[in-house]
Amino acid sequence: MGNIVVYTAITPGYDSLKSAPELWRSQAEFVAFLDKPQPSFGWTVRPIYRRFQDPCRNAKIHKILPEKYFPEAQYSLWVDGSVKIISNTPIAKFADEFLREHDIAVFKHRHRTCLYQEAARCLKLGLDSASVINGQTAKYYAEGYPQNNGLAECTVILRRHSRQVMKFNEAWYAEIKRWSRRDQLSFNYVAQKLGLKYKLLTGLLDNNRHFFWLPHVHSQA
Repeated sequence: MGNIVVYTAITPGYDSLKSAPELWRSQAEFVAFLDKPQPSFGWTVRPIYRRFQDPCRNAKIHKILPEKYFPEAQYSLWVDGSVKIISNTPIAKFADEFLREHDIAVFKHRHRTCLYQEAARCLKLGLDSASVINGQTAKYYAEGYPQNNGLAECTVILRRHSRQVMKFNEAWYAEIKRWSRRDQLSFNYVAQKLGLKYKLLTGLLDNNRHFFWLPHVHSQA
């Protein structure tokens, strides 16, 4: 198992930094991209990207493109600011379990089964521009992307930094720049388009033995 970095990005008023577990901290680098100071709790703090007016997009570039910020890393684990790591499994063993035959692993979405359902939820809650979301889903539908084709919960993302994954990251980020900042709307579409097979992490985000999920301060479930 090669070197691995665990990382997150938090914008103000959205989440608080959770403590890095001692077991994993001895085995991996922990990096938090922040735009305002917080207690570090075992994380190395770096300044967040600031070129977008939208704070969510400033955090998103770190999430989607880990190879840009960790060029020496062979593996990365993104954890949303709402997630606390509680695993008692060594991180190398955890990563090997889920990346043995795949290069990326995520949770199955707890509530919805496709990006069209997710889009409807985002529209109902006003989580992004209606015209942007409708344009995005209309494009996917016109291309023949099917309903009920699965939906990833992108709050935790385990990746091997392979060429295929880096190509996927770039294509995924292009969709987010062109369309909605809600990354779950484009993850499965891009994965299918590029033929990227991903592994499902065991359990669900709110019911598993490695992570504990807390709702965002401003919940967007």
